[in-house]
Amino acid sequence: MPYTPAVADGPRAVVLAAGQGTRMRSRLPKMLHPLAGRPLVLHALSTAAQVTGARPLAVVSPDQPEVKAAVEKHADAVEQPQPRGTGDALRSVPRELRAQGTVVVLSGDVPLLRASTLQTLLDHHHATQAACTLLTVTPRDPHGLGRIVRDPRTRRVTAIVEERDLPPGQPAPEECNAGVYAFRGADLWPALDRLAPDNAQGEFYLTDVVALIDGPVESVEAADPAEAMGVNDRVQLAAAAAEIRRRTLESLMLGGVTVEDPATTYVEPQVRVGRDSTLRPLTVLSGDTVLGEECVVGPMASLSDVRAGDRVSIGAATLEGCDLADDVRIGAYVRVRPGTRLERGAYLGTHAEVKNSRIGAGSRISHFSAVLDSDVGENVNIGAGTVTCNYDGVAKHETVIGDGVFVGTDSILVAPLRIGEGAYVAAGSVITRDVPAGALAVERSEQRNVEGWAERRRRRAGNEAGEYSNVGDTSS
Repeated sequence: MPYTPAVADGPRAVVLAAGQGTRMRSRLPKMLHPLAGRPLVLHALSTAAQVTGARPLAVVSPDQPEVKAAVEKHADAVEQPQPRGTGDALRSVPRELRAQGTVVVLSGDVPLLRASTLQTLLDHHHATQAACTLLTVTPRDPHGLGRIVRDPRTRRVTAIVEERDLPPGQPAPEECNAGVYAFRGADLWPALDRLAPDNAQGEFYLTDVVALIDGPVESVEAADPAEAMGVNDRVQLAAAAAEIRRRTLESLMLGGVTVEDPATTYVEPQVRVGRDSTLRPLTVLSGDTVLGEECVVGPMASLSDVRAGDRVSIGAATLEGCDLADDVRIGAYVRVRPGTRLERGAYLGTHAEVKNSRIGAGSRISHFSAVLDSDVGENVNIGAGTVTCNYDGVAKHETVIGDGVFVGTDSILVAPLRIGEGAYVAAGSVITRDVPAGALAVERSEQRNVEGWAERRRRRAGNEAGEYSNVGDTSS
């Protein structure tokens, strides 16, 4: 789709995502490595869209079609024909897409930039009417970052020097470039055309634009140096993930959620948890999970794409792609698979599994049961060891259980099957035919007791053991 900003005169963002990422040592392009539940590049794209209110541009490599396919859901992709540096990447933006107003430039491998920090940068850029405003940081360890050079008299930024190009034997500035810029487009594009590859790498550096651009250069220093953290290898990827987890859990706790052990709790940033809920140790919440208020989850629970109401209790269970109404209780070692809906007050005991089923309000599924492709009514009791047999080797079939049904322990319900309201299924039954409402269904072979069988078996076993023990015995 054509690039169209949400506001005609609003800022336009360009995210540079054409890097080769060789230090990841991976067949998967760096920009697609998962970080907190989504590809690395989507963090920068999301921040850009949030602040500018417009669909960003993403500069990608033609050698990485999978990156282009991934970003096109969130941005308009343009290709950098050859990997000749960040300045060349920005020059790859076609002339018809080169905004003359504010142009925001972000790096696709810098995922920790806060939207509030980018907004502060833009506000300062507009207030000062600068040709360029850049974000700076002063980290404890500046290794790998470009350094800010300032005029000693005016303290204005005059240049950015990449670490590998610093003059040997001279003290390096402590202030560093975060790789986040706001440009006046009318000044940016002509400056890009004047870039030259006069550096150790022989590349066109975007940082050189600071010294070439016509007009004042301003800067804003980020309070948190972590916002400039780039991801170039898997060690840095893990560090970025840890920072996102820390921010996410801190936000939840400040919002009224108890996290008993933040060190062992993993929550992706898009997850939502209501007030007065408690996350116990070793809990994982991922995807589009939403929990209501006063829920208790864990320890050792794993929820992915789960939507739950209020006062839901979940033990050491695994849930994915399911919906839970208010007051649902789920025990330990339970698996709830996609397509399942548990209505208000439903209860699952330990070692139970439910898949693609609706469980009615107040119904109980006890231990070691598997309810698959079923529609279970209200106030149903399903005894321990019950299985709804949904698959005949060719197709899946549904079991429908009416309100108030009692299913005894160790029952096998062979679909397609309907059990009417208020019916009883006797324990140990294999039910293959529909059960009318209010009926008792019993399917058991007649029990036969053979008197004396055990003693006869023991004698026979003893005789056989004695016969074999004498073979080859010459001791007598």
